[in-house]
Amino acid sequence: MTTPSSSQAINWFEIPCADLGRAQSFYERMLDRPMRREDFGSEPMALFSKDDPATGGCLVAGPQRRAAPDAGVRIYLDCEPSVEAALARVVPAGGQVVDACTQLPQGMGYIAHVRDTEGNTICLHAMAR
Repeated sequence: MTTPSSSQAINWFEIPCADLGRAQSFYERMLDRPMRREDFGSEPMALFSKDDPATGGCLVAGPQRRAAPDAGVRIYLDCEPSVEAALARVVPAGGQVVDACTQLPQGMGYIAHVRDTEGNTICLHAMAR
């Protein structure tokens, strides 16, 4: 058995949404980064911008896709340069701040929790407040 030279805890994520345009607009405004639309058959997607190699993810729309505001998987999106900068864009983009910016121990950065326009609770992470 061979072992890969590097591994990641997460290699892909999907955030469900009922309205792809609304959700894409929210994430682009909150993170201040563009997303790319793709059509994979019956499920249109908007892909998060990323450098290679890096973990990728997308918004995905479809009738079977539903938000889980108080349960389910929690993902942490990179929002460099700071959590506070992203939080300041949440409400104007149509979302809700759930938990304010909190410092993690041992120099691990800062996090906050927000609710997107689709009802998902999403976590933000950056090294700076």
